Amino acid sequence: MILVLFLLCSGLSHFTFGSNHLRVFRFGNETDWDAALSECNKTNESFVTLYDEEDANFVANFLVEMKLTFVWFGLHKGRNITWSDGVPVTFNASYVILKEGNQICIAIDNKMWTSLSCSERKPFMCNKDGNYTLFEDEKNWCQALQYCRHVSADLVSISNESQNDEVIKKGNNASFWIGLMHDEWEWVDKSCSLYRNWSGESDLLDDGEKCTVSSILGQGSIKNLGCDNEPHLFCSKGKTRIRVIADHKTWEQAFDYCKANHAGMLRIEDENDQNAVEQWLNHTDVPGPFWIGLRQSRVFGFWIWSDRTVTYSKWKNGTEPKLPMSNHCGVINKMEWSDEHCWRKLPFLCEENIIFMN
Repeated sequence: MILVLFLLCSGLSHFTFGSNHLRVFRFGNETDWDAALSECNKTNESFVTLYDEEDANFVANFLVEMKLTFVWFGLHKGRNITWSDGVPVTFNASYVILKEGNQICIAIDNKMWTSLSCSERKPFMCNKDGNYTLFEDEKNWCQALQYCRHVSADLVSISNESQNDEVIKKGNNASFWIGLMHDEWEWVDKSCSLYRNWSGESDLLDDGEKCTVSSILGQGSIKNLGCDNEPHLFCSKGKTRIRVIADHKTWEQAFDYCKANHAGMLRIEDENDQNAVEQWLNHTDVPGPFWIGLRQSRVFGFWIWSDRTVTYSKWKNGTEPKLPMSNHCGVINKMEWSDEHCWRKLPFLCEENIIFMN
């Protein structure tokens, strides 16, 4: 009801949306890595980054459908050590033996810098204008970075001994992430991803193979390759990931889950977003229909997203459900929107913001 009143007081003005809110993919011709990246950049795209097993399965299914043998990925060799906020590394109390192809993130544990797998879940410390705050929620390194950015801060960086002493003191003997990552490989779009599924460790020993591909045989695995080879280009754009949640929940339960665990329930702002959703659902193994963040005012009858009115739609048969006969929550089913009883338990779609290193 608060949202409805807000929209009414705002004169039901619609929001101006930026295009490519949701991540969408395309493939292109066979070419070398530099030429492929240049081609992606011409249309404000980049090479594809993989974030988790769901992404890997999507890519594997996509390659099978498109009959592509190899495509370029955005992971390339060329980085070693960095603070998440971009501050130059001038102070480093860590001792790291970096196994080829792995990532190591730094935590402070028992007042000492400790090298750990970035996928471990730990408390973390954020720095906002010199104010250090320890958060006790346990997250992996990228999730910790994302949370700090959400509160207009960053994971703490340390430039000298006195700052190191202050951070340790603020940590109050806890074990927590700081903003230092060791990694010889980075994603070309600078996003934070902990996904690594190398097709073979022996290949990584070839220092001349500094670019990466995925193959139709690899099921989403990553293989390093010489950058002068010519797989197909594989681009993406959009700063928000689509997350398919297979658990069946009511609309309210799905809304709460997306808000607690991701950036919120999925919204479709324009035709580009609709195309992105259709592309993703065509390659998921979870059957629909799916809840999306679409709901109808029971008093005024208009349809709204969680924070804005609907300005683009793709209703079934081109007809918007109207009171008094309509149900009040929205689903996407067979690529079209329709109304559904809010108490029905269905899988649902969340959205998750992509976090970038600096």
